Amino acid sequence: MEERWIQSNLENMTIDEKIGQMMIIRAYSKGDEAEKNYILSLIEKYKIGGVCFFQGDPERQVMLTNMFQGSSKIPLFIAIDGEWGLGMRHSEKTISFPKNLILGAIQDESLIYKLGKEIGSQCKTIGVNFNFSPVSDININSKNPVIYDRSFGESKENVTSKSYLMFKGLEDAGVLSCAKHFPGHGDTDKDSHYTLPVLEHDKYRLDDVELFPFRRLAAQNIGSIMVGHLYLSKVETDVNRPASLSRTIITGMLREELSYRGLILTDGLDMKAITKNFPSGIAEAEAVWAGNDILLLPENIPLAIQTIKKYIKEGKISFDQIDASIRRILAAKYKLGLHLRPYYDENNIFERINSQKALALKAELMENAVTLLKDEKKNIPIRQTKDINTATLSINTDEITIFQRRIDDYTKARHYHLQPGQLNEKKTSLINTFKQFDRVIISIHSEIGTRFAFKELPTDVINFLKEIEKMTEVIIVFFGNPYFTDRLENFPAVLLAYDDEEIMQDITAQCLFGANPIKGKMPVNASSTFSLGLVNERASLGRLGFGVPERAGVDSRKLLGIDSILSVMVQTGATPGGQLVVAKNGKIIINKPFGRLTPLGEKVEKNTVYDVASLTKILSTSLAAMKLYEEKKLSLTRPLKFYISDLIHTNKEEMELGEVLAHEAGLRAYIPFHKETLVKVQKTYLPDTNFYRQHFSPDFAIPVSEKLFLRTDYRDSIWYKIYHSELRSGKSYRYSDLGFFLVQKTIEEITRQKLDEYVDQNFYRPLDLHYTAYKPLEKIPISLIAPSEVDNYFRNSVIRGTVHDMSAAMLGGVAGNAGLFSTATEATMIMQMLLNGGHYGGIRFFQPETVQFFTSRYNGSTRRGLGFDLKELNPKKTENMSELAPASTYGHLGFTGTVTFADPENQIVFTLLANRTYPTMDNNSMHVKKYRIKLQDEIYKALLP
Repeated sequence: MEERWIQSNLENMTIDEKIGQMMIIRAYSKGDEAEKNYILSLIEKYKIGGVCFFQGDPERQVMLTNMFQGSSKIPLFIAIDGEWGLGMRHSEKTISFPKNLILGAIQDESLIYKLGKEIGSQCKTIGVNFNFSPVSDININSKNPVIYDRSFGESKENVTSKSYLMFKGLEDAGVLSCAKHFPGHGDTDKDSHYTLPVLEHDKYRLDDVELFPFRRLAAQNIGSIMVGHLYLSKVETDVNRPASLSRTIITGMLREELSYRGLILTDGLDMKAITKNFPSGIAEAEAVWAGNDILLLPENIPLAIQTIKKYIKEGKISFDQIDASIRRILAAKYKLGLHLRPYYDENNIFERINSQKALALKAELMENAVTLLKDEKKNIPIRQTKDINTATLSINTDEITIFQRRIDDYTKARHYHLQPGQLNEKKTSLINTFKQFDRVIISIHSEIGTRFAFKELPTDVINFLKEIEKMTEVIIVFFGNPYFTDRLENFPAVLLAYDDEEIMQDITAQCLFGANPIKGKMPVNASSTFSLGLVNERASLGRLGFGVPERAGVDSRKLLGIDSILSVMVQTGATPGGQLVVAKNGKIIINKPFGRLTPLGEKVEKNTVYDVASLTKILSTSLAAMKLYEEKKLSLTRPLKFYISDLIHTNKEEMELGEVLAHEAGLRAYIPFHKETLVKVQKTYLPDTNFYRQHFSPDFAIPVSEKLFLRTDYRDSIWYKIYHSELRSGKSYRYSDLGFFLVQKTIEEITRQKLDEYVDQNFYRPLDLHYTAYKPLEKIPISLIAPSEVDNYFRNSVIRGTVHDMSAAMLGGVAGNAGLFSTATEATMIMQMLLNGGHYGGIRFFQPETVQFFTSRYNGSTRRGLGFDLKELNPKKTENMSELAPASTYGHLGFTGTVTFADPENQIVFTLLANRTYPTMDNNSMHVKKYRIKLQDEIYKALLP
């Protein structure tokens, strides 16, 4: 079929049509009606072989492509310079993937193939079937004005392997690829758009370096090779004849010596390197004579056809040569399926080419490129964040950057920025400021092509950095040209991020703090220290990162129902608002504050603090028990009387901690201690003045609300009532708050510390948590804390910043069952630590076996571990989580509307914090409507296979 189609077309073409078929002309999708009609006229009159689109609009380009294809006798090549994707030509409406120099730093080369395939898929979506990529030049000259970051770097092996994978990805997606610029444009210092570069290497050097990638790509039958406009003075005898017009180089070297059988095309024939010495008509004829199959961007089509026919008549070009080129062109078109005359869907173009999957790939590429150039003191990734006074400074920016904002998710830092030209004005002030900091993270922003770009790092900037480095720990992060890092080699810590794009800034901050591993490998020689191939890999510290859902294997399109559920929750009054955080594979993929603190109050923010209620049991009390168990200071089978002497001669003296943690100790569910301290006045219960005062004093020192203080000695009465409370008959499972009071007391007796002090010292401070605490009013502004209820039955006030649980409040806000406040993000961090097997941020809190033991079912329980809630396996009992969650999922539910669950099989942490108890705890629609379960369902339904 292929040969029949080729032969049929070949036989029915005139010589003019054959020459036209060898031309690809310039077009702009942003062009007006006149330009469209002009292109249509060229297609119809001269039967040109293809159109190369430049700047414009992808939606309009698809429309034009269908129109142009429909008007062409033989299907057209629709070409584009898409080296870093469609964004190279449609920067405003499409994704620009990392440039090749960034890709050159990536060690996982499977990502290059994935990128090629994604770019190919996007090309096909808008009708492009020919992409002039990959750039296979070896960028040996750091001053190269035209190649630079378009190259994969200075290593011929690296350039070759990545060029191969890019071409395979493109062609496996059904798009013709093109290696360029043969025989190698990487060691030139002139731009062929404006003049003719000269390459003064002999054949031996060319074989060893420049030709290395092309030789291997030719052997792998890459679809096409573009010949560059550069003069090889020691190969081409005709002075100033560019390679693109050289028969010695194209026919002799590429076609015969390299045995290449694919398409050969010129670089753009409208470039000054050609037009300065070869007028229109002559240039095209010389190009065909030299051995090119395709003439790219001829300036004068009728003159070109006329001159080529003249060369044929004069015997300089044979009919056989023309026919051989046409055969190659038609074979390539057949392979692309153009003989089937495909029509391209013009609907939803923007959505289809800007998928979350593609953005996830872009982020993955950038993450894999970040390169650690120097780390003398092994400070990267940053492990220690607590008690380290940190500042950041961004140089060459108008405002605080995305990089600095992301650092806020890992540590508290003061941010500064320095605009271009401000150094002399602010230098002294900044140096004096930085004296007070333990660490200064300095980011230098210099993206090529922007108004802030450096030609090199200025001496005054370097001297300024040196002065800061004398005073404190300095980490330098460079967003820009890797060649400019040569002036940074004397600093102790340098991280290279290549590009100043926001996504790179975000990812680099995550790498700096150990959320992502650091894997990049220097693709060029910047200096003797920062040399080609330099690599300092660093493993992830297990900190949570941030990314689009697709990076974690979740389909974001299937998460749209979450917003609807959250909206319904607020609109129906299930809760005034809340926070939903979901992490998958160590990355936060959802971080949604929703609603308001109260129905008419301020909006919920990411740092709004909630009373987590019974999540305290696992985010505090169980953590403490696990640590003491691991340290062999606590036994789960030893009677409680050995830890709490007050239990001797009570019905609880032989009780074991394991059965208490699993709610199988026979304890009552709870005791309403507060009711015994109230007095009835008409129809209302009010605090009895025998027990309460409205002002703090040594005798009334327990705050149960903002303006209500319980007698200091009443705490002893509560403990007495717990110790001497009646037991149920038997030890079957029953959820009990009383048990966690006993666990609290056991921990405090062993450690000789209050529970809140112990967990803060051993967990919250090492994790550098800023909003997780008991008694939050002592450290967190009340404006950040969500109120939990309008209490009209006990405290008769708005409960905000004191624990909602009445018993925990009467114990001073610190209890084993409740009392902890946190944000959804910080609660998720604690759960991620457990999911990591007990480590986070480079710190090991538990051995994996300890986590596994406490989060496994206790003694055949259908639902409970040691302190942890697990999926209910008994179908006759009330479900506590999504049916789609595996049985190994563990976590807890909280009375105020909170929940957190960790799924070790799918590596998911799901956390919802809310204040469904505001304005009244009688509001039970969150439970009745199963909103927590419905939200969790949406996550599992969105998992990609």
